[in-house]
Amino acid sequence: MIETLKLYHLRGLEEVSLTLGASINLFVGANGAGKTSVLEAVTLLSHGRSFVTARAKSLIHFDADELTVYAKIHRTEGSYQLGCQVRLDGDRRLKFNGVAAKGQAELSRVLPVITIAPHCADLVIGSPGDRRRFLDWGAFYCVNGEMAVYAGLRKVLLQRNAVLRSGKADKSHLDSWDQQIVALGVVVDRWRAQFLAELEPVFSLVIQELGVGLEFELRYQPGWLGGSLAEALAESRARDIRTGVTQVGPHRADFCLLRGARRASESLSRGQLRAVNLAMVLAQLRVAQKAGVEPLVCMDDPGAELDGVLQASLWEQVLKAETQVLVTAISVARAGIGVGTVDSGAMFHVKHGKITNLKEE
Repeated sequence: MIETLKLYHLRGLEEVSLTLGASINLFVGANGAGKTSVLEAVTLLSHGRSFVTARAKSLIHFDADELTVYAKIHRTEGSYQLGCQVRLDGDRRLKFNGVAAKGQAELSRVLPVITIAPHCADLVIGSPGDRRRFLDWGAFYCVNGEMAVYAGLRKVLLQRNAVLRSGKADKSHLDSWDQQIVALGVVVDRWRAQFLAELEPVFSLVIQELGVGLEFELRYQPGWLGGSLAEALAESRARDIRTGVTQVGPHRADFCLLRGARRASESLSRGQLRAVNLAMVLAQLRVAQKAGVEPLVCMDDPGAELDGVLQASLWEQVLKAETQVLVTAISVARAGIGVGTVDSGAMFHVKHGKITNLKEE
């Protein structure tokens, strides 16, 4: 959990220092006051990007040259200090316990964050890239996947694509790259498949608890059809050379949600789609906790898209998880949380770039 969070020059928040509670932390205020910016700061530390935008430098206050986010984290095994500084020129500096971090993965490992927000990807009707990020979150935290393997795979794919675009690609040029893609890709594929296999029964349970009353199948798609990855790369070479890009492999992985023989996206109502997407994220939380991970949950204005029944179910599930929660809303009523729960947590008011603890006033 985050004990202390400090923000400097992040969007409309010029300088903020917060002491957070171990359970519910509710941020209330008018639209545009800066509530969401607090959650963006947390996801910037955890994921290396805001859940609203991938352009980190766009988070910098309009008259500043850089932003800084600092957090003191407490976990079962000990305490950590994380820092992230982003400059307008794109330079980024990460700190882990006061020294330069080896990479984003070092911060991510001790600050797992799950986000529920209107800005977040829809895992049912969203893009394959969104679903790959979901799989890779689970692979990293729940199956102990290594970021070095992912980084190596990205590098090799870039190099293979460069060879394809050079106009000099032939068997001798591609063999070595294909061997490296296979060596790294089958590992990533195994992690993703394992996470989805662990997620499916939990998802099926959560979807029933949310009262949807439908049955689904999660089907993993590795990024190539049949046979081994090595065979798929070899068979795709002629097409890859024509297009100048690697057409098959783990970078094309995906999963689909089936209801019977049809994709769920083709047969569900808008309300059902929201419930199913929410069930996926709540199942992600449960699987992570079962694996010994201690996720923090960020919820941005849950009342914006969820009806009263679904919002109540969301709170029931989140409170049952007994994890730290940061939630924003224009009011306590809009947050959909009971007064007793608010009283036992922390409540902050956000106004004109300032954040005050209402229980300390």
